[in-house]
Amino acid sequence: MNLRQLNYFTRIVEAQNMTRAAEMLHIAQPALSQQITLLEEELGVKLLNRTARGMLATEEGELLYQHARAILRQVDNTRALISRKQGLISGTVSIGMASSTARMLALRLIELLRARHPAIVLEIVDVPSADLTSMVMQGRVDFALAPDPKKPKGMHCQPLLFEDLYLFTHPSLRHDNSPVSLEEMARHPLVLPSLPNTLRSRIEHAFLQRHLSYHLLAEASTSAILIPAVKAGIATTVLPYSAGHDEVQLGSIAMHPLAFELSREICLCVSETLPISVATREVLGMCSRLATDLVLQGVWQGCRVINHSGGH
Repeated sequence: MNLRQLNYFTRIVEAQNMTRAAEMLHIAQPALSQQITLLEEELGVKLLNRTARGMLATEEGELLYQHARAILRQVDNTRALISRKQGLISGTVSIGMASSTARMLALRLIELLRARHPAIVLEIVDVPSADLTSMVMQGRVDFALAPDPKKPKGMHCQPLLFEDLYLFTHPSLRHDNSPVSLEEMARHPLVLPSLPNTLRSRIEHAFLQRHLSYHLLAEASTSAILIPAVKAGIATTVLPYSAGHDEVQLGSIAMHPLAFELSREICLCVSETLPISVATREVLGMCSRLATDLVLQGVWQGCRVINHSGGH
């Protein structure tokens, strides 16, 4: 078993397709298949299954994938550490974010990093919020900004922000900015985040407490689909300001406060068991400071900074 085989294997698991993985790796598919066969023979287990959903890891394959990601990341971090010259910090840092958070932070963080640490390569992984903590634990990302994380054992989650939720509508739907009651929300068709999602769960809990039903028109795992549905006048949705701030500023959608309390907690989540590179520590601090500054400057609306004692 060698690093090249581990790299090949992780690419197949992530692409869920042998042909696509071969294209990403710039090698012939038969050569890639042969390397995986050799890896399976050496370990004495089947690592991949071909299914209707693509190439999926077996139970043993998933275990290997988690360790392989950690090993490959540690090798990259070691290479970056040894090659540092004159205080230059280098390496690749991978951050997991929900799409709403990424819309507020990603480009600003890239610009800040380019100015301060041009040798660091930043990878932004935009995934559904329910997947963020598992990606940290598996080593697929170095850290994550996760909304309402479950905080599993072996993970450190530092509360960073409280983010209020709003009703987003087409501008023609409401002509005032008075708070929206749950009863009014129930009268509009809704597009909401797909389960499992803590934001979605809180909305459903609010309706359940008031014994109200609501009209769910559609659901999606990312705000990149929810916001265009509102902009087109198809439905309304409930999201934080970060998810639709550009459209709100342009006037293509309207944002309305809620008459009842509904918010979420954004945490910085890091594995307590996997190694953390110098570059990751630097980006982690920059990300935290940037988010805090955006809130204090009024750019990131509807947010409150959580101080170190847990208040806000």
